[in-house]
Amino acid sequence: MVTPRSESTNTKEPPPPPVSAIFLIYALLGTLLSFTAGREPGTFPTDDILLELSPTLIVVCLFLVSYSLLDVMAVGIAKHKHNLGSESYGPSMNNPPEEVYLAQRVQTNQVEQLHGFLIASISFSFVVNGKVGAALALIWAVLRRMYASTYSASIGKPISQAGLTKFTIPAYFVLNAMLMGTVVQCLRAIMK
Repeated sequence: MVTPRSESTNTKEPPPPPVSAIFLIYALLGTLLSFTAGREPGTFPTDDILLELSPTLIVVCLFLVSYSLLDVMAVGIAKHKHNLGSESYGPSMNNPPEEVYLAQRVQTNQVEQLHGFLIASISFSFVVNGKVGAALALIWAVLRRMYASTYSASIGKPISQAGLTKFTIPAYFVLNAMLMGTVVQCLRAIMK
């Protein structure tokens, strides 16, 4: 007996490249950022550290406010809409309506990505370049907001058809380029 192929088999994406290849790309991007945008290795912003970090801190703070207003509150609003706050934990909590599930996934995924964003944007801005760090942090934040709105709006779609990779993959590259830029800049200072 032949079993029919499922939809997910027909739309299966190719596997990602090897981790070593991805790491090499991150390292190359970080090296490029360090050498083209970085200050003299081993030096810090001497004029005014607050002025150097302010653009990045503004982006970080605005992203955190958007996370609170758009992601955290979305979970509560979706639960309220489906009357999930009025009952104790039970079957509906284990299998929530799709709108609630997606809101929870968006909020959880933002938390999963947040620690890297905070470290990358602040360390890059302090060690490499504050203005470039702010621009990269802003790009990352916009990509994450686009990810969140796309994911939340994907009710009824398989995750493979939600179009999330067009936001997540560039966000990973921005984040890891900042991290590797910081690493390269620090290595350049140590080897100076």
